[in-house]
Amino acid sequence: MKSIFKLLIGSLMIATALIGYIPEPELFVEFSCISNLAGGLLLIIDGILNLKGKAAPNVLYLNVCSGILLVFLVSMLSLTGAFKINLKGAFFFLHAINPIVFILCYIFFCNDKIQNIWKRLAVTPVFLLAYLLFDYILGNCRGYFVYGFSTPEQLSIGIAVITGIITYLIMCLFGFCIFSLNKLVHK
Repeated sequence: MKSIFKLLIGSLMIATALIGYIPEPELFVEFSCISNLAGGLLLIIDGILNLKGKAAPNVLYLNVCSGILLVFLVSMLSLTGAFKINLKGAFFFLHAINPIVFILCYIFFCNDKIQNIWKRLAVTPVFLLAYLLFDYILGNCRGYFVYGFSTPEQLSIGIAVITGIITYLIMCLFGFCIFSLNKLVHK
């Protein structure tokens, strides 16, 4: 039953990403799209593996969880009016529903038995940091970043490294919180 649920949720995540982004394919580079597609693909692969008595590595779940939690939190912060995020139609799922459901899948369906949490947390931010590096390179090539919070001229390599370090630490904290919830459920 767990396998079927993963397959269905994974399919829903991919379907909502495609429904939301196909009308504007140039936006496929947004982290909301990439994280939902990655989460959906991971759930589908893990669901298939579960049918065969195997499982995907939990570190992949924790990577996507921490990234997709950021999508959810930024979307909720947008409700303050400080900035705008699309929460209409498929984007409501991509920004609000899918992140919660994906994190709950990890918390309830993955029994993360790792003994040394620090090794796991050290690699938890890799997914988001890889995206930020991709955005930095893409932004320098085309003259603007995906979300437009700054320009390539404003973001020197030094500031980018400092931003990366701060992001790394925040994502480790996100990973620790999500991992702790997993451990609490599987006590």
